[in-house]
Amino acid sequence: MAALQRRDDRAYCGTCGGAFPDGFRACPYDGTPLVVGVDPLIGSVLDRYEILDLVGEGGLGRVYIAQHVRLERRYALKVPSAKAASTPKARQRFAQEAIAASRLDHPNVVGVVDFGETPSGLIYIVMELADGDSLTRHLDYRGVFAPAEALAMTRQIALGLDHAHQRGLIHRDLKPDNIIIEASDGRPRILDFGLAILRELGDAGRLTTIGMVVGTPWYMAPEQAMGKPLDPRADLFALGIMTFEMMAGCLPFDGDPQQIIEKHISAKMPRFAERVPGLAIDPEVEALVQRMMARDPDERPNSAAEVVGAIDEIIDRFTADRVKARFARAARPPRHPG
Repeated sequence: MAALQRRDDRAYCGTCGGAFPDGFRACPYDGTPLVVGVDPLIGSVLDRYEILDLVGEGGLGRVYIAQHVRLERRYALKVPSAKAASTPKARQRFAQEAIAASRLDHPNVVGVVDFGETPSGLIYIVMELADGDSLTRHLDYRGVFAPAEALAMTRQIALGLDHAHQRGLIHRDLKPDNIIIEASDGRPRILDFGLAILRELGDAGRLTTIGMVVGTPWYMAPEQAMGKPLDPRADLFALGIMTFEMMAGCLPFDGDPQQIIEKHISAKMPRFAERVPGLAIDPEVEALVQRMMARDPDERPNSAAEVVGAIDEIIDRFTADRVKARFARAARPPRHPG
């Protein structure tokens, strides 16, 4: 596959990989003259990875398709934004992401396979290349999931979270954009532990400023929005919001980011029928989702493993109820016209 060159109206730095609005002539971080209109990374080789195309971009960096020059295998290669890698602390944070994420090896997590830094100082992380669309796109095209299907999706995401939590990681930015649904088997996989922190480091080893709010407001736990210390239950709050969205086809609250944060902190979470009149959800399912979205972390499940166990109990009951219903229908005497 030949590398693609797309012209646009931005200016790029070949040293740090930064992208800036046209009008900048030199990189504000390292002084390198900028190239306008063409991303210089596309078509280049970073160590042993040829950059083929840009596939995604966010506040923390850009993601490319890259091919190993010897193995001819393709990966997702992430380069942090110039701002995210402009200071030693920021660069340390990005390196910490690679080290932390490399600990993960689970079917429901997109794994990290390599990490490097070029002689010019450009740092990058190499991940498995997931083949599928994000949960966001599934929600956009489908609208809602059947409750049993949403529970199955939530269960698999919780399994991936439990694997990460057991290794000391908290995602901190769990949202549909960060869930890829594999095209081959419909398996959800968590990606982008770029905001993850290692709990065992404690406050002394944290790489973000104490009180700094990082995450996406629509899925952000109240304690995270207030800059309080986090534990894995912050991810369970986000998972609860996602489960609600899968079943209801909308988020619990409407509003701009600040309004959403204020509601997460002070408002009572709506029930499904309050948000979508006429929507009937099994009471046990409703109760579990409400627990996951609880304002107080102590009222949420204690772990992702507990979420998995609760879903298993609900699914077992669903199965038992269907079996009972089939036996009840079979036990009825035949109807005779009379």
